[in-house]
Amino acid sequence: MKSKLKSKFPPPHYLQDYFLKIHHLKQGCKSVEEYTREFEQLLLKCDLKVDESQTLIRYLSGLNKEIAHVVEVHPYTSLDELSVLAHKVELQ
Repeated sequence: MKSKLKSKFPPPHYLQDYFLKIHHLKQGCKSVEEYTREFEQLLLKCDLKVDESQTLIRYLSGLNKEIAHVVEVHPYTSLDELSVLAHKVELQ
């Protein structure tokens, strides 16, 4: 039972580590799909309660610049739309 509680309620420094990881997360040599998966996992771990637009900006700022510049000029309203658009740009 103790381990289940620990997994459900991580210590505060774990949350700080996750916030730091999501803040510094960059696509780098990962594919958009890998980057998106890692971004979404960190979002779940952080349990961020922020405005959707802030989440979109965080995601966009971590994408490689070549992809981000193309994606920025297209309309999107959700993280799903943004990640699909980024994936399409990567394939081109």
